[in-house]
Amino acid sequence: MAEGAQPNGNRQQMSNYGKPNNNRQNNGNNGGQNFNVQQEINGIKQEMSQLRDSVDMLEQEKDSLRKAIRKLKLENEHMKKKYKRLQEKVGDDRDGDESAEVENVDYDEIGRDFILVGGIHDPLALRFQANIKDENGIQHKSAERYYWYKMAEVFNDDAAKKGILEAESFNDAEEAMKEIKDFKENTWNEHKMKVWEEGQRLKLEQNRWIENLLVFSDKTYIAVATQDKYFGTGWRKNRDESNKPIYWDGENQGGKSLMRLRKLLRQNHDWKENEEEETKRKYNELRRYVWRRVDPTKRFQMNGHARGRRGNFRQFSAR
Repeated sequence: MAEGAQPNGNRQQMSNYGKPNNNRQNNGNNGGQNFNVQQEINGIKQEMSQLRDSVDMLEQEKDSLRKAIRKLKLENEHMKKKYKRLQEKVGDDRDGDESAEVENVDYDEIGRDFILVGGIHDPLALRFQANIKDENGIQHKSAERYYWYKMAEVFNDDAAKKGILEAESFNDAEEAMKEIKDFKENTWNEHKMKVWEEGQRLKLEQNRWIENLLVFSDKTYIAVATQDKYFGTGWRKNRDESNKPIYWDGENQGGKSLMRLRKLLRQNHDWKENEEEETKRKYNELRRYVWRRVDPTKRFQMNGHARGRRGNFRQFSAR
């Protein structure tokens, strides 16, 4: 009977041999489940990607809508100012031709005939390095240095005056300006337009070639391209909006000041021999390379000089 036990043992083994078949079936089921899970994951990823694309599209639409709203608001403000001027004009019963000064033209009527002032290579900019002598015989390296010096004078800061006057570089002069003690913006606001215009007037009177350029510009609209909304248009030259008057939301008092000075200078201006021809050449060169929007992705040169430094305006600085 001991021998009879052997078949039973074989049956035991046979039953054990059947187990791998069950495992293969289970593995097949697990493989199918894994495939389904992977499909679900891929589907979720695809939906998430589509959702991200939809969010990006909505953000773009929202940005476009914000720009459109901003443009409409600016147009509305321009129309209000235009309407107010028309009312004043009708009330004063003034003649159209003489009263229509260039500096009072609405931004939406300028078209493309304008020049953008600003930068260290721009002779009409406050920052341009051109020595001037003030009413007290003090020499200043630029109209902007004069502007800062007068700022320190208003607040009786002799140390700042000295620092601005003796600074070797523009950066050093600006740092000295930032250290003016007891500075009050409201107080300076009462002086800044007069000082700006006086600095520009001194520069023009003492540098005839710059005066010639301004006179030669005739009736072209002058816009100061800076984010300062009092002296400029509200946009720097490296912004696309600087080249589109409809987006200007600054008062451009600096540009209007230059246009007023131009009108005064033209009354008694006489061209010397060959002056006008040389001025025309410089004027056209400036219009091509300087008095225009600056593409921040490109570099340009003028007479071998590198492009101008961008204006980093402080509230109380002037460029």
